[in-house]
Amino acid sequence: MGIKVCSLNSGSTGNCIYLSTPKTTLLIDEGAPVTRVEKCLKLLGRGEELAVLVTHSHADHIGNIPVFARRNSAAVYCHHLSANAVKKKGAYDYGQFIEFTDESFLVGDILAEPFRVSHDVPCVGFVFSAGGLKVGIATDLGHAGGKVIGALSRCNLVIIESNHDEGLLKANKEYSPWLKSRILSDSGHMSNNACAEAVVKLARSGVKQFILAHLSRENNYPELALDTTNKALEEAGIYGIGVEVALPYNMTSLYEVM
Repeated sequence: MGIKVCSLNSGSTGNCIYLSTPKTTLLIDEGAPVTRVEKCLKLLGRGEELAVLVTHSHADHIGNIPVFARRNSAAVYCHHLSANAVKKKGAYDYGQFIEFTDESFLVGDILAEPFRVSHDVPCVGFVFSAGGLKVGIATDLGHAGGKVIGALSRCNLVIIESNHDEGLLKANKEYSPWLKSRILSDSGHMSNNACAEAVVKLARSGVKQFILAHLSRENNYPELALDTTNKALEEAGIYGIGVEVALPYNMTSLYEVM
């Protein structure tokens, strides 16, 4: 039994990641257009059990969860520190909204292991396990500290944030000094260089496939993010690593971790 993984939407316009076994399908966040996500599910397939897992309460990650959950009878799992903020965005049926703590929990046949990441609201990453296989997800984090690297180093595939190029961000005249400071802080978003450094560490630990996610439309572009990570791997003497960039409104390749 494998785990199928695909980014459906990625970036400030909306985020949604598909992860599935034959029995269980999870969406990590749902800030993407509902009809588009439903079409993706028809194309990719879904298990008998369907759930949405929330990383944090920002609108580009939760904006369409209430509508999607209601239309598709999906359970919604949310960390207890984000629960009040998420529930303010829409109503849920009785028993549909489930709070979790920092402890691991099962959804169908997939084990979800949440871990805290540094952001300006409570936020978690996840490691998902099924059949001895592991997929890690960490977006919207200011830095990848030792605990983050430790969690993700056990994975076969990792989705990780490569949000901005620091030079492009600092030169952006449309962004206020406050906004630049927020993004560059340890509770903001990971730069291409910070992502590349994390990827090198994770590749050394055995991770073979990466998806770079949550790219800024204003302060980054896919070729730059990809080149930054690939150059870092080459300079570290690490070869044979797969790297793809997740785009807004476009699905990535569908990966089946076996």
